[in-house]
Amino acid sequence: MANPANRSGESVGRIELICGPMFSGKSTALIRKLSAAADGGATVIACKPARDTRYATDRIVTHDGAGITACEITGADDLLGRARDADVVGIDEFHFFDMPVVDACIAMADEGKRAICAGVDLDHRGEMFDVMEAVSKKADDVERLTATCAACGAVATFTQRLVESDDRIVVGGAGDYEPRCESCFDRGSAKGSR
Repeated sequence: MANPANRSGESVGRIELICGPMFSGKSTALIRKLSAAADGGATVIACKPARDTRYATDRIVTHDGAGITACEITGADDLLGRARDADVVGIDEFHFFDMPVVDACIAMADEGKRAICAGVDLDHRGEMFDVMEAVSKKADDVERLTATCAACGAVATFTQRLVESDDRIVVGGAGDYEPRCESCFDRGSAKGSR
């Protein structure tokens, strides 16, 4: 499938963002979009950060075990190299990357590619990740997902870290993080209580 063209016949690329707290289905939504594009005939590549070794090094895997084959990337140059022959590029855990990856997505869109980015928008203190804020400003479509608060069952838009760390990014999953609503989210601590 060729990329859509504008009226002048030039290929039109786009950037799409899927964001929300952990356990909101971001990777599932990314896998669904990539699978649909592949089913439609597009050349698709899925990418994940090399530092995310939670479930598999060669797959994007959801918390419930669903997955898709993916290549590991370390940053923007690696992303551009891997995406060279793809029509649609999916990038999971986008918040793990530094700012140059946003410029890489813009470059891909300028080449007519569809870049689909998925990641946590707010850190464990409730502050927007810089790279997520930057890509959201450039995105043609932003899909914000929610989860269910692990403490009270309300709509969760925050991610509570349950392990002590001063690092902004700590790779983890269930037992390390949980979704929280605004009322149950503890902004003042890297480790919140229920």
